[in-house]
Amino acid sequence: MTRTRAAERLLATIDWSHRRAMGGNGEGVARAIRELLVSHDAAAAERAYWGIENHAVAQGEVFEVAEACASVLVASLLDEREKWVRVSVLELLFQILSGHPSASSDTPSDIVDRCRRAVREGLWLLHREAICGEQDAALDVLERLGEAEKARALLASLSVEAATFVGPGDT
Repeated sequence: MTRTRAAERLLATIDWSHRRAMGGNGEGVARAIRELLVSHDAAAAERAYWGIENHAVAQGEVFEVAEACASVLVASLLDEREKWVRVSVLELLFQILSGHPSASSDTPSDIVDRCRRAVREGLWLLHREAICGEQDAALDVLERLGEAEKARALLASLSVEAATFVGPGDT
């Protein structure tokens, strides 16, 4: 039985044709996200990455579609993914959160705040990623959310606990 993953389910619920991206609607962004999530190697992930990076966020300009994109990207961290997918997802989240609203009339002036709220809904996934996944990339995203110090403190406390753990048979 094939299991549908969280991000793929969320992706399917969004009407991407009504989300504005650089150069048109968000259908191309949805297609690129889908390609990224199933990419079979780093080169395929990179091609998909640029289909998102150049349309949801381009040279620091964040477009309306970025809010839905951020929700799907953070949801993708829930399921097991290849390293190249996780790194790309985290880099895209970082780019979106580091940007500024596009001057396009289709882009809400609070789009970056909306994206920040969407990503915060998966804050625990970013903390988990910092603990047992792509630590540096996750910490970069957490930094953009003002959460990096909390994450570093958590990592430090886990390191102390691991160093002092006495397992069965240890004396």
